[in-house]
Order: sequence, then C-alpha cells, then structure tokens
Amino acid sequence: MKDPVIVVDQVEKRFGEQRVLNGVSLTVAAGETVAVLGRSGTGKSVLLKTIIALMDPDRGAVRVFGQDLHALGEHARLKARAGIGYVFQGAALFDSLNVLENVGFPLYQLRLPEDEIRRQVLDRLEMVGLGDAIDKVPSELSGGMQKRVGLARAIIGEPRLILYDEPTTGLDPLTTDVINQIILRLRRKLGVTSVVVTHDIRSAFTIADRIIMLDQGRIVIQGTPEQIERSDNRWVQQFVHGRTLDVDSSGSSRQRIVVPGPVRALPPDTDRHSPS
Repeated sequence: MKDPVIVVDQVEKRFGEQRVLNGVSLTVAAGETVAVLGRSGTGKSVLLKTIIALMDPDRGAVRVFGQDLHALGEHARLKARAGIGYVFQGAALFDSLNVLENVGFPLYQLRLPEDEIRRQVLDRLEMVGLGDAIDKVPSELSGGMQKRVGLARAIIGEPRLILYDEPTTGLDPLTTDVINQIILRLRRKLGVTSVVVTHDIRSAFTIADRIIMLDQGRIVIQGTPEQIERSDNRWVQQFVHGRTLDVDSSGSSRQRIVVPGPVRALPPDTDRHSPS
C-alpha cells in the first residue's frame, strides 16, 4: 500500500477552557475522498485548519505527504502548501479583483506571462463550468458561482490534495448538487485526494468514499456511506435520519423530527463517481 497522504495522530486543540479537538486520530489514503461530518462547533473546520497548519495543535502530530508542516517556519510552510488546494467556506474572493485575477492570483505572484495566466485560468474555470465568467467581478456572481470560482482558484496550482471547508453551505439543493458533481469531476480529472468538511449528510453520501463523524471533538464513527447508514449507533442514526432527542415536561425523552424524511446512501447499482 502507498503511504497515506494525511496522518492525524492524537491531536488536541483548545481555545481557552473549550477543548475543540480531543485526541483525534485519522488517516487519508492517496486518491481517497473523505467527508468529515458533525454538528456546528464539533471541531470540523479546526481539524481542517490544523491539517494545513493554519493552526497548530496543542498536542499530537499531523503529517501531510510525510511532512510535519507544524515543525516548519512560515516560509517553509507556504512552500509545502504548494501541493494543497484549500476551498474556504465563504469562497474568500477579493472583491476588487475580477475572476481572472482571483483565480490566477498565485500565478501572478510567480510573474507568469499574462497570456499564459489567462490560458490556465480559463482551463480551470471550464472545469467548474464558468469559462464565460472570466472577466466578471465577484459582485456579478451568485453565491454558487462564487463557490465555483473558489474551487477553480484551489486547483490552479494542480494540487495533489484539496481541503474543502463547508463547500455547499448556504446553497440551494440544485446548486449544492452542482458543487458535489464538480468535486467528483475534479477527483476523476486530477486524481486528487480530498477532505470535505460538511454538515450536509446528503452531500457526504454523494461524494465520499469514507465518512468520519465528529462530536464534541472526538471521532464517533467512521466507515463507508453504506456502513454509516447501517450503523446501530443511536447518535449516528439520529444525525443520518435527521432526528434528535427532545425532553417533554415529564422528563422522559422522545424523538422529534427536525428534517423531514430519511437520508439514503446511493442505491447499489449507482456509481457514486460516475460522470454527471
């Protein structure tokens, strides 16, 4: 077997008295797409930022492509991140720059010729279905389009690893499906390893080879989408099927439906990674 792309070993992270990550350990294999799920405040985004060394752990270790980014100085960290794409939750586009300049920002820093930058940016925009938006500014784009521009910027440097922080948050179901299909397409075309932080169980079932579920800074369960759906863990089933526990006036617990209808994994005859 190939060495794993990501190794997280007993990582802990606190903010004051709040322990956000509490002994998290996981590995991500080359070419694998892993979805990290959990409710708000469970440490999903902190885990992602710790992997890319935007935050340092209080305890434990993280290795990416066999390298401990946290042991490096800032300049060396920036160089090591060259093979990693990061998709921010809010797209994080520069309002004063057009789409060409936003996506091509890393290339401008390398002082490539303008025509070469435009060629590479157009290629990446076409991968996310936005080739005709190259000269627009962010204010002319919908939220979903801005997310796709963020995806194009994340892949401009031909990364081997892409980290997605809530890529479908705030999007309608149709746009969410577009983003999911783009994530699958990028994996097929670029052969990248992906970690997707999300609270959207439907997206996770669509895109992931493996799902890791966090709660209160710990991994509750991990497995394939099919294994997660079949789990008899009560907390997992509540999350998967959109149910939670409520307490009535007598003090006894009862189930309260908060999201209508169960969430199902793709049927057996459907290829999760088939072209859209």
